[in-house]
Amino acid sequence: CAGHMRQASPQLEVVLRGLEVVLADEVEAFRPLQQLWASPWQREVLGRAAAGHGRCDVPARALRKTAAAASSTAVAAAERAAPAPALRFGAIADVQFADVDDAWNFKGTQRRGYRGALECLRRAIDDWDSGPELSFVADLGDIIDQQCEAIGDSYRALNMVLAEYARLRTKVEHMVGNHELYNFSRRECAELIPNITPWFRSWQPVQGWRMIVLDPYDLNAIERDGGQAVEDGLDYLSQHNPNDLRAPRGSVDLSKGLNGLQHRFLPMGGAFKHEQLSWLRDELRAAEESQERVIVLTHLPVLPEATVPGGLTWNFDAVLEVLRGPHPGTVALVLAGHFHCGAYALDFASGTHHVTLPSPLHAHADDLRAHCVVEAFEDRVEIMGRGLVPSRTLPLLPQSLQEPLDAPDYAPGQGLGDKGGAFHASEGAALMMSRAFEILG
Repeated sequence: CAGHMRQASPQLEVVLRGLEVVLADEVEAFRPLQQLWASPWQREVLGRAAAGHGRCDVPARALRKTAAAASSTAVAAAERAAPAPALRFGAIADVQFADVDDAWNFKGTQRRGYRGALECLRRAIDDWDSGPELSFVADLGDIIDQQCEAIGDSYRALNMVLAEYARLRTKVEHMVGNHELYNFSRRECAELIPNITPWFRSWQPVQGWRMIVLDPYDLNAIERDGGQAVEDGLDYLSQHNPNDLRAPRGSVDLSKGLNGLQHRFLPMGGAFKHEQLSWLRDELRAAEESQERVIVLTHLPVLPEATVPGGLTWNFDAVLEVLRGPHPGTVALVLAGHFHCGAYALDFASGTHHVTLPSPLHAHADDLRAHCVVEAFEDRVEIMGRGLVPSRTLPLLPQSLQEPLDAPDYAPGQGLGDKGGAFHASEGAALMMSRAFEILG
């Protein structure tokens, strides 16, 4: 029945996935249900869960219930039948290495392993080089910590990190974060860090997929030797933050008087200027016309539910408006860093998954890993996490859908999921399926 329905209309695929989530939760015996799970996508998801390859968000409850009933022969067959991804790349965020002893964060709530972070990077590189070939590795910014600048060790620390990256067999796409700007001027970043410019850029690693790198510090208040750029950032920030923004670092509580999402208006944040937003709009329009999927890479998260208010881009609403412009399903994933705990959220207005990677600074001493491999398929994105980074299966909306999905009745920061205000992919998928059912009639 499922096979005939798929042949009749590819759009029914999205509805069938929703039905399978419901069916799997109600049916105890796996073998009758297995007859309905006809696509390689479903077999691969089951195989990953049964083989213990980490959390599988869609459909997580069903897989946990039924995976034990699948024979080892069936799992092996499913893995052999799984299609190869169109695109595969590695990713890591906020290494923030410094040759200093471990210490607590500013609020005293998390212990940071500064030297251990470099070991995390070493293990990530060994893992990436020993696995299937990658198109590239994405360094989402904050390559060394601000403390390097404070102790006069920025250049040596940077060279230590870059020496590790130099071992990779594939290209590294570096991005700018706030700690790059604490340690270096823009000119120095461009000279010292390979492949960090252009600051915002795009390319097509494979047919059907477009990568977009954003610069969330286009407007900022922290850049060394920033001159007019920093003045413009301070002027912008002063309109939203009443505190003394020019006071020596750490001498004033710059969050005083801020509430809720206002906490994003801190110097460690940044914003996109009009020129970059116009460029992004053009890139997404071109991707839509070419029927390409898009993955966006940025240091700062742009969706409130994918971070905490203090970790959000200043003008997140402006960039979200641009990201929501194309047909739902065009922007498949926004991958970010900065919020060291990591998070996940689904933007129902566009069907875009927002994943924030946790920082290696918080990796446990007995498992110094905090990286991932991202695989992009026609109907989903797989994130294969290591250590702190959870594995996820993120289903994609058919690009033929012409209407946005209705967001559930949650205010920003009040959703469900990995952190206060984020949806699990399984929860988001169920709501996406129900909405898609309405759209398709």
